[in-house]
Amino acid sequence: MLKHTPLARAILLLGLLSAILLAACGGASASSPSPVPTPRPTPTPIAPPVSTPEEAAALVIATNDLFAGAMPLSPDVIGASKWWTATPLAGGGYEIEVTIGWGDCPAGCIERHVWTYEVDPSGAVELIEETGDPVPNELPG
Repeated sequence: MLKHTPLARAILLLGLLSAILLAACGGASASSPSPVPTPRPTPTPIAPPVSTPEEAAALVIATNDLFAGAMPLSPDVIGASKWWTATPLAGGGYEIEVTIGWGDCPAGCIERHVWTYEVDPSGAVELIEETGDPVPNELPG
């Protein structure tokens, strides 16, 4: 039989406290939760350099949800209702015209609206002009 001396009680108490702390902290097991990463600020997007009409048009198309699906103007396509054209600018970059048409587009679109942008070589996009028929709230398919 063990005697309950103050030293025996202290050792027993120390062992019990160690077991409780290990259980509460999860011990050294691999099941402990992963640390939560510190959120980082979202960087401001930087426009890429522009060297082709397609790159310039992609930047313009990204500025307006109405432009989604616009394709380069092609004489081989009949019935297109969204297209773009590109003209090189003297200082580099491109003038991009985006046209959206509606109303009998297989016959050439009765109504149209045109947005004209300049895209400089650094990728900066600037709306220069809007012309044409007022764009309806919902474009016909």
